[in-house]
Amino acid sequence: MAIKNSPIKTNYKLEVNRVIDDFLKENIAKASLIDKHYESLWKELYRLMSAGGKRMRSQMTIMVYEAFGGTNVENILPIAAAQELLHLSMLIHDDIIDRDTTRYGVDNITGTYEKLYANQVLNNDDLRHYAQSVALLAGDLLISATYQLIGSTPISARKILAVQRLFGKSIFEVAGGELLDTESVFRPIGEIDAKTIAYYKTASYTFIGPLMTGALLANAPINDQLQLSLFAEYLGIAYQIKDDLIGVFGDEKNTGKSSTSDLREGKKTFLIEQFLILGNKKQIEQFYAYFGVHSMTIPQVQILKDLLVESYAKKAVENAIDVYVEKAKETLVNINLTQEHQDVLDNLITMAILRDK
Repeated sequence: MAIKNSPIKTNYKLEVNRVIDDFLKENIAKASLIDKHYESLWKELYRLMSAGGKRMRSQMTIMVYEAFGGTNVENILPIAAAQELLHLSMLIHDDIIDRDTTRYGVDNITGTYEKLYANQVLNNDDLRHYAQSVALLAGDLLISATYQLIGSTPISARKILAVQRLFGKSIFEVAGGELLDTESVFRPIGEIDAKTIAYYKTASYTFIGPLMTGALLANAPINDQLQLSLFAEYLGIAYQIKDDLIGVFGDEKNTGKSSTSDLREGKKTFLIEQFLILGNKKQIEQFYAYFGVHSMTIPQVQILKDLLVESYAKKAVENAIDVYVEKAKETLVNINLTQEHQDVLDNLITMAILRDK
């Protein structure tokens, strides 16, 4: 996340990781007083948090805090770290919804507990149920943890309350986005707009929340906050649309997660919306022969991917990403920042879009 040739220190990953490590280790110790199995769950959270993640959200909070004149990064590190705990909680819950068992290239909570319970629970449906129940609890624990970290921040009570409200808004909106995303599988085509899902599922908590938190903590002018929010919205939608592409065309070795789950679930992402607009009748009939079929074979998955390319749906998505990136860049110049800090945020656009995972 560090910006090349920039005089601004924007890489606080080590400091953020230290806060997260200390917090999780403290909770592992507390959990051990309740039961060894509860201690094990917190250790799994520590393992999963350590397995991957770019710490992008915490970095965004800090970079904007610095950009608007914030000077005491050490004081706001717990809030920055809380962004990462919130993110992992959302990933854990998202994996339950998507029926995934891996994250960051390793077993997620469900995958871990399926293996742990395998000798005790012989019925496969029950095994998945109990493992997902643990994952649900794990995600809930991390949401609670975000508020604990925010509350431990050595800043005014007024600022803490304002930050907690931002986090609450993000959680409220991402839940709405997840619901729309989940229901898109069976609700009529055209009833749910994929860009609306992108805004609430991703832009809200991945970009708007972290960036606006940094601006709030630094007392940024209201007009700049409004422009920053718009910048975050455009970037967030581009990021999610890119994520839809990676979710289908990404290399699982790089992404650390399934590249077939969206197709098997039958999720009507922006990519699928574009296919239904651009594909001909024959292509759409071929597509729906397998789309949403959980038992789809790898060759059948490849047929769907080929159709998405042949119909120019993939190209249409790439073009849409370019449009939102351009909107973000146009908004960025309206934010009253030094050129150095504008370059930092411009680099964020590059980092968010030019990625393969």
